[in-house]
Amino acid sequence: MIKVAVIGAGYIGQAHINALKQIKNASIVAIVDNLEDRAKELALSLNTKYFKNIDELLKNSDAEVIDVCVPTFAHPETVIKAANAGRHVLCEKPIALTLKDTDDMINAVKKNNVKAMNGLVLRFWPEYVKIKEIIDSGVYGMPLHAFCQRLAVTPDWQVGGWDKNEKFSGGAAIDLHIHDLDLLIWLFGKPQIVKAQGSVNPQNPEGGFSHIYTTASFKDNKSGFAEGGWDFKGAFPFTMAVRVVCEKATIEWIFRAGKNIEERGLATNIKIYNFDGSIETIEVNQTDAFFNEISYFIDCIENNKPIERATFLDGRNALEFALAAIKSAREQTTVKL
Repeated sequence: MIKVAVIGAGYIGQAHINALKQIKNASIVAIVDNLEDRAKELALSLNTKYFKNIDELLKNSDAEVIDVCVPTFAHPETVIKAANAGRHVLCEKPIALTLKDTDDMINAVKKNNVKAMNGLVLRFWPEYVKIKEIIDSGVYGMPLHAFCQRLAVTPDWQVGGWDKNEKFSGGAAIDLHIHDLDLLIWLFGKPQIVKAQGSVNPQNPEGGFSHIYTTASFKDNKSGFAEGGWDFKGAFPFTMAVRVVCEKATIEWIFRAGKNIEERGLATNIKIYNFDGSIETIEVNQTDAFFNEISYFIDCIENNKPIERATFLDGRNALEFALAAIKSAREQTTVKL
């Protein structure tokens, strides 16, 4: 049984906790959050311990895994403290806000010989995993171009409004868009040329880009386009889409439901449009992406397996891509990587 402490009892922390409760070989031994009333109530409901900060946790708990669900700006300090204490680390995405901070985190993990994984959850999302499997099978030839999209209403579920300030969250270009930039990397490898355009909401200029379009060129003349934004209002549904043009067919999946990802378990089928005019429908078994992600990490720890999916290096590559998109959009230039 792997003992896990969850740091951060907000929206994403709750998603991780709900997944952990379903994982038979993991137990939640502590909840850490500086909002004492909320976190104590949660810890009580889980029959587990509460600590106000990571320092108290590391001194008084034997947790083997630190599940980092704090705001992005706090990732580096939290991860480095956990690694230096010899604890394995699962860190939510984005890994950090700067490449220097990311490299410091990677170095701390290596120095202390602990396992670490970044929460790039699309690599565990059933439909995205199935699309990747279909592409890798080669049945439809080489993938040539990919389009991906992630649209949402302006977040109102974060405490303190830190996500509304680019200095603390990176804005939509990092916090939201990074999912689909990582998807493009997963499909094609690291980009070579990045060009982006974005818009800033005049009602929140300190928030950075609230909507961004990124195009990228990859090895072997492959290309990708990603759109991400959280400037929508009212009842606009959370939207995810991916479309991959291969040599013999086009693979497409579109999901629209709910305000955020709370309805992520709803099933929508993958469509394959063959060039001969036929259409295939692929049903995907529905399992929670966070459950899949955290189960994988726990299994790697319990059985001493290397982390091969959603590594800290994967997180760094996704952040580098996002920062290149921001630079391109801000300076109206093309960025080479």
